[in-house]
Amino acid sequence: MTGGPADPFALVGQVLEGQYRVDSVVGEGGCGVVYKGWHIAFEQPVAIKALKMPDVTDAETRISVLTKFREEAKLSYVLSQASLSIVRSIGYGAVVTPTQAWAPYLVLEWLKGRPLSEELEERRRQRAPSRTLPEAIALLAPVAGALAYAHSQRVAHRDVKPGNLFLVDGGSGNLAAGPTLKVLDFGIAKVMEEGATAANAPWTKGGVVSFTPYYAAPEQLDPRFGPTGPWTDVYGFALVLGEVLSGKQPVRGPDVISVVAQVLNAAERPTPRALGVMVPDAVEGAFTRALALDPKRRFADVGAFWDALTGASRLGTSGRHSDGSNPAPGWVSPPRTAPMPQVPGPAASASKIPAAVSATVEMKPVPPVESPRPLGLAYPTPGIPLPVTAPSSDRSQQPSAPHIPSPPAPTKRRRWKVAILAFFVIALLASAGAYAAFEYAR
Repeated sequence: MTGGPADPFALVGQVLEGQYRVDSVVGEGGCGVVYKGWHIAFEQPVAIKALKMPDVTDAETRISVLTKFREEAKLSYVLSQASLSIVRSIGYGAVVTPTQAWAPYLVLEWLKGRPLSEELEERRRQRAPSRTLPEAIALLAPVAGALAYAHSQRVAHRDVKPGNLFLVDGGSGNLAAGPTLKVLDFGIAKVMEEGATAANAPWTKGGVVSFTPYYAAPEQLDPRFGPTGPWTDVYGFALVLGEVLSGKQPVRGPDVISVVAQVLNAAERPTPRALGVMVPDAVEGAFTRALALDPKRRFADVGAFWDALTGASRLGTSGRHSDGSNPAPGWVSPPRTAPMPQVPGPAASASKIPAAVSATVEMKPVPPVESPRPLGLAYPTPGIPLPVTAPSSDRSQQPSAPHIPSPPAPTKRRRWKVAILAFFVIALLASAGAYAAFEYAR
């Protein structure tokens, strides 16, 4: 095929197991080559993924690797039957290619669409605004559900990355109309690792690894952190979610050494805020735990992480990047109780309150009192914030003094008592005056 993708296995034109015709190369990745094929009996298109294995020459090792591969293929089939968000397995096998390479292969349902990695890269080229938190959650919800189900069955993916998440066109021909994500390559990373072990080959042999270093968890780069498992998928899934939110690849570097240094740097974790996305404290906290260097400090599985994340997101978010771009309309900031500003004394003026001090609190406004606060009045109870704004030359913008209740107005009954008492006093004074005048006239 002139001008098309390379065919390192030279499988185009071959018929595998007498059932699957290999028609063309779709793409090549670090761990395999994907072909478009044709199911001869069902007369339907299929995808065929041939794995790039280490050099496996002896029959015993091939049988051992193929047995493990069959177990993973069967498990992938069971998972795909239970979750529509996992690509469906159809068959498996192994072939000695025309290039004399031994390659296990999977036959999968044919999906129309493109990997999430391509969509993210296109958005970066077009400088498109990254997705908001609710948009990212809606997009990745099927992936979270698929991984959570797999973890409930004690199955880990071990290579969660945008390239293994496929945006499936629902048939409208327009991915932007609402694509659905499916998870690819369940069990492939494990097969690659065990295949390399069986062949006594390092996992970096020939530059081929069983996972992608940019989305690798610390325990995949340094075995001193412990074994891989569902917590490894938590780390990778959090990285993907952070990339969808920020539009930036969380871990970047010119070589493997710099990538490993970033991944193992405890002081700099690739959380949303580190990538320039402003999220609520609870959301940032969920990411911080999911991306912990120590696997024991992470969520045990994606289901637990997703519950924490969606619960935190319902509190609200500012929805803005640190540079102020990309607002998320419709989201309301969570109510926060701001600490009471430090007031120097009863006669404190607005000019003595730092301009940076501001608070947004849910309080009913009180009418301003123009007179200064009388000495001897108690201050508000500590912990109850006062609405304070930055100082301004406009008197109407100055902080209002706390409301001081005026003495209660006299009631109607009390007014009558005062009037009657005044009448008797006046009458008494008049009588005394009249009596004095009479005595004087005598």
